[in-house]
Amino acid sequence: MTKGITLSLSDPAGQTMLPLFIEKGFKEITPNIYRKDDKLLITAEPLIVPEERFKVPETPRPYPLDYTALAKQYELEYIAVASRHWAESGKPSLTAHPTGNFGKAMYGGKHRELQYTAPNPMRNIYLHLRDNPPEGFQVSLEATHHSPTEFEVPMFFVEVGSREEKWRDVDVCDYLVDCILTGMDEKEEKPAAIGFGGGHYCPMFSEKIKEYAMGHMAAKYAVDLLSDDLIQQMIQKSSNPEYALIDGLKGQQRKKIEALVAKTDLTLL
Repeated sequence: MTKGITLSLSDPAGQTMLPLFIEKGFKEITPNIYRKDDKLLITAEPLIVPEERFKVPETPRPYPLDYTALAKQYELEYIAVASRHWAESGKPSLTAHPTGNFGKAMYGGKHRELQYTAPNPMRNIYLHLRDNPPEGFQVSLEATHHSPTEFEVPMFFVEVGSREEKWRDVDVCDYLVDCILTGMDEKEEKPAAIGFGGGHYCPMFSEKIKEYAMGHMAAKYAVDLLSDDLIQQMIQKSSNPEYALIDGLKGQQRKKIEALVAKTDLTLL
């Protein structure tokens, strides 16, 4: 099947990366859609993740594109979103993460809904991010957060951060583009897992990535929001993982996860 990539032309990082994809051989086959071999690049005019909290632009619908329809039309296995990353710290970073809302939808998507993700493709790209990052860059997974949530095609974000200087840095964005393209060519697969606990930047899960392909991850701050429905979404939308990993949870939070996982077929590690 074809592997999908998407970026926003309203995102400074997307603006930097589009010419790099073209330089690497992507040809426009129809307005805003480019192809190279088994990879399809889709460009969107709006930001893929809305910028304002609790407010999604009225148009287009679905926002920002109908990725479900595009995936069916072009037979896409999954879509990697090449994007900027913002962090209050401003530290240079390269990240990867699934998307979804464990609680209220602050930045797009629907309340308490998770997006389908692709654990092994995200793992393979992430491992390349770790290979030889630009000097001074932190590389990590992130816990599941923000939109999109409603599309039927698996999606995940691959990001460069955390300020406009880095979003417009051609060398850094070129490294990210190369990691996406090279990672997409990898065939290695590891058992899929979902994760609970730890901080937003998932220190334990970022290390366990050598052994497991991480699907949805609920950081410690999201554990109290979890329900049977959300656990089922984490499973069903993470390629039906075999394992659940816990990072540092104690007391009532750990008991809650153990009880929720006990109702599933997951092996708790």
